[in-house]
Amino acid sequence: HEERMRFARELLAEMFEQLMTDGLFHADPHPGNVLLLDDGGVGLVDFGSVCRIDAGVRSGLRAFLLALHAGDAAALCDALLIIVTRPDEVDEQQLERALGRFLSRHFAVGGTPNVEVFGDLFRLVSRHGLAVPPEVAAVFRALGTLEGTLMAVVPGFSLVDEARRLVDDRLSRRGVASAISSGAHPVSLAELASVWELIRRMPRRLERVTSALEQGRLGVGVRLFANARDRQYIRSLVHEVLLTFIAATGGVMSAVLLSIRGGPVVVPGIPFFQLLGYHLLVVAGALGLRVLFLISRGSSD
Repeated sequence: HEERMRFARELLAEMFEQLMTDGLFHADPHPGNVLLLDDGGVGLVDFGSVCRIDAGVRSGLRAFLLALHAGDAAALCDALLIIVTRPDEVDEQQLERALGRFLSRHFAVGGTPNVEVFGDLFRLVSRHGLAVPPEVAAVFRALGTLEGTLMAVVPGFSLVDEARRLVDDRLSRRGVASAISSGAHPVSLAELASVWELIRRMPRRLERVTSALEQGRLGVGVRLFANARDRQYIRSLVHEVLLTFIAATGGVMSAVLLSIRGGPVVVPGIPFFQLLGYHLLVVAGALGLRVLFLISRGSSD
């Protein structure tokens, strides 16, 4: 059993090294593509399914892993928005709450996370309108396949728990864990990762801003009515103005038609113009009442 566990942990460490450091990883690590070498090492075959992820995605994945390790929903939300395709509008507060429920369901104390974590995460991302890029989807598919391979080697093997242990070992070797715990104001690993990514990108972004400022190319883009509430208010205002215009036009036309004497007769005693005028008057009155109702409801809100 010890030999199997050592082999499984070595395979997991190798995959994480490919994902988090190299950016070039085997995307289909099923049991038939994994070899136990004579020297006890791990070998991979069938490189027809190999994917590459850039540095930005790798840093997001590292922050995502640390947020899972720390159980920090806010940091998990920030990391997720780095590695997925973010829409123009996303309710970050609702997303953070959903991720908090996700953490409590799968990573509560005493729980045993399994491969269902990835499926639940994909469903959560889809519900909030986030699109998963193909290379990120390949990462999660590879991890799901790896989970099955590791369980074939060691029944009951938990990829998530072992990944946590792997993170602890690496941070301990670097002295990060002791530095965090000894501070006067302890911070989580996920917060540390987020701050580090911000600091790492700051010089490059600052250089771009100053260069654009020197060359007179610095501009500020402002999106009018970017907020959904603002757009909803404008739509309701235009709707009320159009209804008012139609009601007023119908009222004027009905008054003109009712003032006309003579003309064709629909039935004896009912001229056509007066009949049409009364109908227009009813429609104009109904539209006017509708406008008053909308205005009164908007005032109460």
